[in-house]
Amino acid sequence: MALINNYYIHVVDEKVETSVESSTHPVESGIVITDTVKPNPKTIDISGMIVDAGFYKASEIISALEKLMRSGSLVKYSGRNIASNMQIQSFNHSHPNTVFGGCEFDITLKEVRFAQPSYKAPVDSGSQETETKVPTTPNQETIEVGSTVIFKGGSVYISSDAKKATVTRNRSTCKVEKISTASWSIHQYCLKSTDGGMVYGWCDKADIEVRSDTTVKAITAQGTKQISNGDGEAVYHTVKQGNTVYGLVNGSYKSLGTSVQWVVDNNPTCFSKKGDPTTLKIGSKLLMGYKK
Repeated sequence: MALINNYYIHVVDEKVETSVESSTHPVESGIVITDTVKPNPKTIDISGMIVDAGFYKASEIISALEKLMRSGSLVKYSGRNIASNMQIQSFNHSHPNTVFGGCEFDITLKEVRFAQPSYKAPVDSGSQETETKVPTTPNQETIEVGSTVIFKGGSVYISSDAKKATVTRNRSTCKVEKISTASWSIHQYCLKSTDGGMVYGWCDKADIEVRSDTTVKAITAQGTKQISNGDGEAVYHTVKQGNTVYGLVNGSYKSLGTSVQWVVDNNPTCFSKKGDPTTLKIGSKLLMGYKK
């Protein structure tokens, strides 16, 4: 099994290609001199099968991967190799009668890096264009990727265009993981809890509060205090031979509503390879979520 973001796929073959380009210059005697080496983007070609997995049907996984490809979204791949900042360059799938309800597939992932403008041109005061300033209060800030916000509580969705909520979560301090500006997006912000609140998914702007750093720290501390007072009880599992994160999340601890990625992110010392859910350490104490 492997993961593209939070979607399980069964990978049969995984091919990684890494290369560099080097510039060389001839000299009067001896071998040429190499002075610059530029790494080329890493590519990973994977193939295998997509079948029903956990909460998701194979058709939903296929649709989600196609949307990630069309939108150019950055994805994380966790298989025999771990890679971040990847884009799905191609996604081909066939549906033979040997794969019930699913498909065989091959996907090409390519490492990408987006260039950010380092210079912003000043506004010409003599031009006809005017900038409209929106009045702000001390507690209002611009929401950007990496911003700390407060999820007021409500529905959390699997994708920015999902019509049905995956889960409902309570108030939580969160970090903005992604922002979607696509025309088909319904839910603009992808949030992830930083206080154990189990929010991880796409949310509506109406359910988000923006706070100053001081206010965020106060709310975070208050949330932690509430959990320690009995509003949320931490649930742990001692890892045994044969346990998998996927099996635990979707089995005995399904009622907690956590995801594989949440368990991986909140238990970094329980895995022999960082970020790889398949490298569970036997005997480690795994935080599975919080029981209300």
